[in-house]
Amino acid sequence: MLLALMLTAGACSTNPASEVSETAGHDLAKDKLKLLVLEDGIYRVTADDMAANNLDVREALSYDNIGLSSGGEAVPFLLDDGGLIFYGQASDNRYYAERPYILQYGAPGLEMAQSEAPTTTGTAMNYVNRTIRLEENHEYISEARKEEESDVWFWEKLTQGETFLTDVSLPFVANGPSTLRVEAWGSTHNPDVEGDHDFEVLVNDAMAGSVTFDGQNYYTAELSIPPGTLHEGKNRIMLDNRAEGASFLDIMQIDWLELDYTAPPSAVNDRLDFTAPEGHVTVTGLSGSPTILDISEPSNPLQPGGWQYESGRVQGTVEDGMHLAIAGPRGYLSPRIEPVLDSSWQEASNQADLIIVTTAELAPEMSPLVAAREAEGLGVAVVPVNEIYDEFGYGAPSPESIRGFVTYAYENWAEPQPRYLLIVGDATSDYRGYLEEPPDNIVPSLMVPVQFSGETVSDSRIVDIDGDARPDLAVGRWPVRTPQEAASLVERTLAYEQHAAGQRAIFATDASESTFSGIANDLIEASHLEREQVDQVDGPTAADIANLWQNGAWLATYIGHGSIDRWGKDNMFSLDEIDKLDSDSIPIVLQLTCLTGLYSHPEQVSLTEAMLLDQKGPVLAVAASSLTFSFHQEPFAEELLLKLQDSNIERIGDAFLAAKRSLEIEGADGLREISDTFALFGDPSAKIARP
Repeated sequence: MLLALMLTAGACSTNPASEVSETAGHDLAKDKLKLLVLEDGIYRVTADDMAANNLDVREALSYDNIGLSSGGEAVPFLLDDGGLIFYGQASDNRYYAERPYILQYGAPGLEMAQSEAPTTTGTAMNYVNRTIRLEENHEYISEARKEEESDVWFWEKLTQGETFLTDVSLPFVANGPSTLRVEAWGSTHNPDVEGDHDFEVLVNDAMAGSVTFDGQNYYTAELSIPPGTLHEGKNRIMLDNRAEGASFLDIMQIDWLELDYTAPPSAVNDRLDFTAPEGHVTVTGLSGSPTILDISEPSNPLQPGGWQYESGRVQGTVEDGMHLAIAGPRGYLSPRIEPVLDSSWQEASNQADLIIVTTAELAPEMSPLVAAREAEGLGVAVVPVNEIYDEFGYGAPSPESIRGFVTYAYENWAEPQPRYLLIVGDATSDYRGYLEEPPDNIVPSLMVPVQFSGETVSDSRIVDIDGDARPDLAVGRWPVRTPQEAASLVERTLAYEQHAAGQRAIFATDASESTFSGIANDLIEASHLEREQVDQVDGPTAADIANLWQNGAWLATYIGHGSIDRWGKDNMFSLDEIDKLDSDSIPIVLQLTCLTGLYSHPEQVSLTEAMLLDQKGPVLAVAASSLTFSFHQEPFAEELLLKLQDSNIERIGDAFLAAKRSLEIEGADGLREISDTFALFGDPSAKIARP
């Protein structure tokens, strides 16, 4: 289950694109490959593997002409008779599960350095220290984001009166000391109780200790496990919260468990990863001469000296705390190999007023829109997002790569600079697919911190060029998943611009609080709307809204409580009523409420998405992906309403950007969140249809 706050009325107080379209229509780099790594370990890619992926270096495999990098940084590697060996690290980025490494032919590589054998008087060790991490991700709690790197995905909820159980299988165990670490996050907080979270920890039914911590915080408990508690095979770990604790209401989220234990130095599946006290170690169970790496600094592994292999075992000396990884001939991991896409988006001769970032599958549907905008005198660039990942993100399918591209285009392309960014594709907060497979045609957006729900999605930050938390381009999104949805929005957007605009402006307010009708009155006066052209209604039904819509409106504004799928504390208008909207004149929809623009929810369609994708729905809408106060929304709305009526402003993106940039966000977190989380759903280069 996701955060309940995002599913209820709020007080307004593993693959980024479908595999079919992965490389279709793209030029492929002839001198590069992408090696995708899912877990930590020693990887080997053979020259035959490279040749099978159109990079044939079988006759020229040397450190002089092969390079390996990750994130633009050189990665050391080894070459053997027929391949390349490197230590790969799992992704630590929330937006993608596989860390990309770029293999390039024609550039010198970084040969892995050797270290001298340690000089030690330590004795022979009959055990080593191993660590196993237990982690699953089934619960998304956005409000747990307290820091930039906070984990917001959790394993399971642990409440008063319940237990958490998990098993860990250990192939070998030595009779040495063990340590269990448990990380939990406190969901509840009782300010009157010190230590309002508590539970007991049992390992194989033996008490390991008690854990107590306080508040809505992360807490890592460390418990010593007596020798003899663990055994080979399945081991049961229980977190027991059944006993009455310090606080009656005690809810926690279990994040992960980590077990340090001792084991004989024997390889499993021809590989072993361990640390050891100072001494001599003999590793057994190897199928042949292994690769041995000192991964104490995993991004800069070394070949430790002094190790000798003989008859399925390897012997060497370790310093205290040295972290080693060993892989025999059958123990290497294999990366997933993909081509690197070749593109020319870094050429300074590129120019575009409107940049459309989309997927290869959706890009062809943009042709009528491109033709229309070019006929109006705008330069247009349609940029496949996978090309952005490879050219600006070192293969990483992340919103940071998109932001890097937009920044480069803004600062380096020929003038005039880009003014509009249209993102065509859906997004999700579940990029790694913990809850379900991410939808096709993903174009990711940034997850940014917010006050009331921890984090939410923000396209506005993608177009923040100078890092001042203000957008520098007008950005809009079509959160579409299919070519048919994209084609429909192209057709309907162009038709909207040709239709005569309605004459009315609708202002619907939530009658649960008089504040909202007061805000409507203030906005109508401040934006100089003609009263006789305004239909203002407090507490309308869905039928009332549909009737007003059918009267012919150029603008429809809602002010009040809201949630992801509805307007109103008492459900004035929701997903179920969208099909009632029907008019020849389609209004711009301005929603001064909460969460109706949360287009990144992996399990639920937002109200704004549903309206946008409906054949008779609006093609331009403004909505929030967060919880914010009405008094912070008001100055943004006032400026936007003024700009929407300004005949000198032709396109909605210019009005939207001006309203965002008018906000005095310095030292005002509430206004900064308005800038971050109020999104334009539609083409920012669309012409405003006004009376």
